[in-house]
Amino acid sequence: MPRSTASRPAKLVKGNLPTKVCLTCGRPFEYRKKWRNCWEEVKYCGERCQRNKPTRPASS
Repeated sequence: MPRSTASRPAKLVKGNLPTKVCLTCGRPFEYRKKWRNCWEEVKYCGERCQRNKPTRPASS
């Protein structure tokens, strides 16, 4: 029996992955499989940018 494709989520195609811009370095980065459960929360392209988060400017 063939399986129904209606219950499966849409598969991401490598050429059509969502992208975001890193808040630290400003470079665009693409969706990664390890971020599949938390993509909406991802803000930085990697650990180094996450450690060097931009600080808020001091108000004068």
